[in-house]
Amino acid sequence: MFPLKGFYHFGIVASDFDKTIDELSENLGLEWASVTEFEMVCEQPNGIVTADMKVVYSTTGPPHFEIIRVAPGTVWGEADLGVHHLGYWTENLQEDHQRLTEAGYVWEGTYYNPDTEGPYGFTYHTLSDTRLRLELVDIARKPAFDNWMAGG
Repeated sequence: MFPLKGFYHFGIVASDFDKTIDELSENLGLEWASVTEFEMVCEQPNGIVTADMKVVYSTTGPPHFEIIRVAPGTVWGEADLGVHHLGYWTENLQEDHQRLTEAGYVWEGTYYNPDTEGPYGFTYHTLSDTRLRLELVDIARKPAFDNWMAGG
């Protein structure tokens, strides 16, 4: 149903952020962009939540590896389970969000933006049985991502 184009990263949620980076560096030869830490306000089915985020992407790729420090009470609340999600760029976040929802994916979260209806920036959806989780990321965010990968 969902076209497998625009894939650009594997997301991993880790309880030991630094150990995860070290293990992937040693075993896969990955190199990393600068680590970023920030507070993110998200909308989830259980309401509005705030997460203290720590995130890094491999500069090796695509596909890239994204490491996220576990953030209890959020979509990033379970750690050390292998691949947490597959990340895809999308040219129409609203439309693709609707398509996944109609196809049976369970919506799990997005940036909170009180000025918009529906997903904003990114959205997570998961299949009920396999727990396959997809992150759709608005293609408008790609220039900032490319700048980060280039050291900015």
